[in-house]
Amino acid sequence: MPNQTPTITATLQVTPDFNGRVLVYVKDGRAISDRRLFDDELVAGLDTFLELATRAGYQVISPDTGAAA
Repeated sequence: MPNQTPTITATLQVTPDFNGRVLVYVKDGRAISDRRLFDDELVAGLDTFLELATRAGYQVISPDTGAAA
């Protein structure tokens, strides 16, 4: 099929009755490793982490300026 998006098949190291989320690291089109994400874990960038910390009441201070973010 022309214009078909290339895909990879990954074998995950989970039990047959597993339900949940898995983070997969892909390098050069191959799945190199995988890790189960627990219910209390999330994957986010730094900006999202800082926003969550601020919303939770933490004061985030920049090491460069000493000013609150």
